[in-house]
Amino acid sequence: AVLPLGLASAATPFAPHHAGGTPPFPECNFGPTHHSHLILPLADTEAECASDASRFFLSHGATFFCPHTWDVKLLARVVEDDARATLCKSFFAAVAVGQNATHAFRPTLAQGGLPATALGLLTGWTSPVLYWIHNFGKDNSAGPDKGWNLTTLRSTTTTVQIDQVLYGRQLELQPQPSELTYLVHAPLDGKKIILSHYISTGGASGFDHLLTADVTREDGHPLELRPTWPLYLTIPGSRDSLESRLRVQGGSAARGLLHVYDWDYRPRTLEVRVKVLLDYYHGTSDGFAGFGSVCPDRTAPQSPTMCTTAINA
Repeated sequence: AVLPLGLASAATPFAPHHAGGTPPFPECNFGPTHHSHLILPLADTEAECASDASRFFLSHGATFFCPHTWDVKLLARVVEDDARATLCKSFFAAVAVGQNATHAFRPTLAQGGLPATALGLLTGWTSPVLYWIHNFGKDNSAGPDKGWNLTTLRSTTTTVQIDQVLYGRQLELQPQPSELTYLVHAPLDGKKIILSHYISTGGASGFDHLLTADVTREDGHPLELRPTWPLYLTIPGSRDSLESRLRVQGGSAARGLLHVYDWDYRPRTLEVRVKVLLDYYHGTSDGFAGFGSVCPDRTAPQSPTMCTTAINA
């Protein structure tokens, strides 16, 4: 089990470091609670994926209601050899035949465990299950025993060690982007580029999307990405909506703008081409993501950063 912030035990190898206080909005970060994470291998082959050196991109199943109001992306290691072998075999077999390759862990985190993860205070956790997800169900009430269409690949404990927080942000009410907007992640050596839809608000923009892509500069120069934190990518002329999301288009690529800084540290954009390689997951309000409505259910725990009746028009 993972202990609350500030607590440590020799029997709990992945307890959070002391955070120096109470996590933000403790009434919204209750626990212990399930926090599902999608698993995307960064290796190119099953053999590389199953090796001890392999690393995985994890994406937390965030929502606009408590206690899941943090968008968190992690670079992580799967400790057990048999867990890696099982995961990698299933993932690459699904990709080879064009099936849905979505896989997930479902750890239970203590109160404050999710913001601790986002802030780099948690070094790891364990998951009692490993799922191959065929469908997350029709709405936010769906779960493994109610609405998820899945195959349980492993029902023994899997240990996940967190190498790096690639992105962590508490969700808040923001303006809707004027164009389709993604975060560009380039973990490790940057050979595997992962795009995640930027979560801003509900309505048309309220959707989760995770994919791998080939991104190249229009001017032919090598593209340099940072492995520490994502850059922003916008797609001019495309609405920020699930219907307009990036898709696999054979050999064709979409035109985009990568938002960077020049040598004088002034903001600029680079014209790029984006070719989707693997469309890993997309969803609006299912049993994993919850973004269709900013305050979806008044009976659900309301997020103080997203919801308030005082400003309703």
